[in-house]
Amino acid sequence: MKAELLKFLRVAYDERVAYVKKNKLQAYRLADLWDIALPAIVDIYEDYAVIFLLGSLEDADVADLEEVLREIVGVKGFFYKNKAKEDIQMPKSSPHTEIILEEFGAKFKINLSDYMDTGLFLDHRETRRWVAGLSEGKVVLNTFAYTGSFSVHAGLAGAEMTHSVDLSKTYCGWIRENLELNGLAKEKHWVYMMDTFEFYRYAKRKGLSFDIVVIDPPTFSKNKNEHFSVQKDHRRLIEGAFELLKEDGMVVFSNNYLRFEMGAMILVKYDVEEITGRTIPEDFALLGGEPIHRCFVIKRR
Repeated sequence: MKAELLKFLRVAYDERVAYVKKNKLQAYRLADLWDIALPAIVDIYEDYAVIFLLGSLEDADVADLEEVLREIVGVKGFFYKNKAKEDIQMPKSSPHTEIILEEFGAKFKINLSDYMDTGLFLDHRETRRWVAGLSEGKVVLNTFAYTGSFSVHAGLAGAEMTHSVDLSKTYCGWIRENLELNGLAKEKHWVYMMDTFEFYRYAKRKGLSFDIVVIDPPTFSKNKNEHFSVQKDHRRLIEGAFELLKEDGMVVFSNNYLRFEMGAMILVKYDVEEITGRTIPEDFALLGGEPIHRCFVIKRR
């Protein structure tokens, strides 16, 4: 198995290395099961590998995978995450590790060990760069903000103000850390621990308005016995954003539900353009299977 893994991962690395070096990336997707014929996805963060397991791996496969990653990429630490739909035997991960990495000049705190996700969704790297390019002098609302990466990029690109909204106390603290890490003053970059719909109501009361609204919700979630579904609730999210949007503003709407269908009323009421092909980074576009996310720009007609 090691010889096959070495061959597969060498090809995967060679396909991505030009993009990685050109953009000076410290974090990227190296491979998934289409590349290595194992139920695993491999992301690289500097000298570390984050490996998402979609099923069990034999001990020999784990040993071979780690040895090959050391040889090809120089990996010195391994972090395993269970993405299987069942309990599986998990290989031993490296100890607790946090690092600071850069993406297009922005700095982010990354936690490799303690959560399913690390603090930065790599598949939206190009979306963040694109939104940043439109943000100079703009007021940007970042809903479902997670650790605030869209806000950081917009702030560094010269946004007049950013507003980051997330329901999690942990993530709101993480947003503030990332803003401070990039020298972005809290007086211009606000963080709200709120549900997005709650923030919409708050913003209307305060008379807030925005040039760009970023909406990247989870596929499903639960809050106070309310069950959110991106397919069921995306119309409310988008229409609520337009009540706060300046006349020439735009909504950037994305999600990871691959069977997502934009509602007919949204398509009739607004100018909707799907830009998924422009927002999938090369290290993800080279992978097999479906696109990892869908992304739309929505404006007034």
